[in-house]
Amino acid sequence: MLMYSIQEIAEDLGVAFAGDPSLMVHGVSEPKDAGPNDLALAAAPRFLADLAIGQAHAAVVAEGTDWRAHGLNAAIFVGRAKLAMASLTKRFDSRHRSALPDIHPTAFVDHSATVGPDCAIGAFGFIGAGAVVGGGARIGAHVSIGENAQIGANATLFDGVRIMPDVRIGNNFMAHPGVVIGGDGFSFATAATSTVENVRKSLGDQGDAAAQTQIRVHSLGSVRIGNDVEIGSNSCVDRGTIRDTVIGDGCKFDNLVQVGHNVQIGRDCLICAQVGIAGSSVIGRNVVLGGQTGVSDNKIVGDNVITGGATKVLANVPSGSVVLGYPAVKMADQLKINRSLRRLPKAMSDIANLKKAVSNDQKNT
Repeated sequence: MLMYSIQEIAEDLGVAFAGDPSLMVHGVSEPKDAGPNDLALAAAPRFLADLAIGQAHAAVVAEGTDWRAHGLNAAIFVGRAKLAMASLTKRFDSRHRSALPDIHPTAFVDHSATVGPDCAIGAFGFIGAGAVVGGGARIGAHVSIGENAQIGANATLFDGVRIMPDVRIGNNFMAHPGVVIGGDGFSFATAATSTVENVRKSLGDQGDAAAQTQIRVHSLGSVRIGNDVEIGSNSCVDRGTIRDTVIGDGCKFDNLVQVGHNVQIGRDCLICAQVGIAGSSVIGRNVVLGGQTGVSDNKIVGDNVITGGATKVLANVPSGSVVLGYPAVKMADQLKINRSLRRLPKAMSDIANLKKAVSNDQKNT
């Protein structure tokens, strides 16, 4: 069990503390659920009252809080609570430490693969020919790393991750269960002009194109991922058709994200759950795509763009924009549209009454 003193935690956070510096805690908890050996998280004022419900002797509180008034023996003072949470949760996350450097007897590592020092490979793991895995990796059960794939140092691949051949990944990569990196792109062709091609040109008319068999376009490119990238459960990043699909340093993906072939994503982007980015689109730096955002193919989303949930990007979005809706428009405009839609039933009723009044006046003249 991990145990830390109040002084150790405060020094790790780089913040002040008060009370007993040697008081030991073995976990973090919400105040009302805290046991006597837990560090209660009460930096938000609304949680302070819950300290009386739980049994915590120490808590993380906001700067200036009267910690003694809440019956605590020690307190750690933070300015930005969520930033403190990042360090605290990392310190108390024991999942990776429990995997000691070892290769499970059922794992297969090709003789031509290179596995760095201090790695752990779980049951039925597979490391293909010519693959390179950097030192300090934690590779879960049933993970496969394809031929000639390269992964940098300190990777964490949870159970069931699939890294396909020739993929290139930087340091400190984290992939949650079910992630697939480097599957083929969704790209097909027809022998003659298709109904979809006609519709794209006409915005609605299928023309005289007939239904045809789809012919597979093979993916000869790969995927390149930078340093410090995290990808959530059951997300997929397709390999490029000719050029590589690219994800920049520091990007964080939620669960169920789909990145199509040839997509280019800049550094430090936040991609929320159920986002889909269609093939050959370009996403700039520091972009936030809200949950269920869809980006159509061959679109450019500029730097520092934010999309609200369920936004559908059907045209290029300039840098710095904040957009919402289907199709995406400025968020302020979409909120006005939403308010107008709520008033639409009454407006239609008023119009119907006016038409009836005019009709009656015409009958009476």
